[in-house]
Amino acid sequence: MRILLAVSPGGLLRGFQAEGHAGTALKGRNIACAAATALLRTTGQLCAEHAIVREGSAEKPGQMRLVLSPGAEAETGWLKGVTDFLLRGMKELQDEFPREIVVRMETTEV
Repeated sequence: MRILLAVSPGGLLRGFQAEGHAGTALKGRNIACAAATALLRTTGQLCAEHAIVREGSAEKPGQMRLVLSPGAEAETGWLKGVTDFLLRGMKELQDEFPREIVVRMETTEV
């Protein structure tokens, strides 16, 4: 599973993109993939509840995308907590399952 996390220069989540499945286990049976999916899905749902999602999709299995709205940074304190939680969770997964989870972080201005 490949995950790209986009963050602002101030360290706030701007969005993410995830592709693929972790490992060779049967679909739904890989703990690394399930953990990453749960973290990403919960992040997306929380951001949607706070009305800061510009785009979000999971068009087919193995793909998930989230783009936060430009005004999302108005939720600075809350979004910082969500960002820190997601980044830590993804780092832990990548450290524990380096052949199955690849996380890349990109700082974006927009």
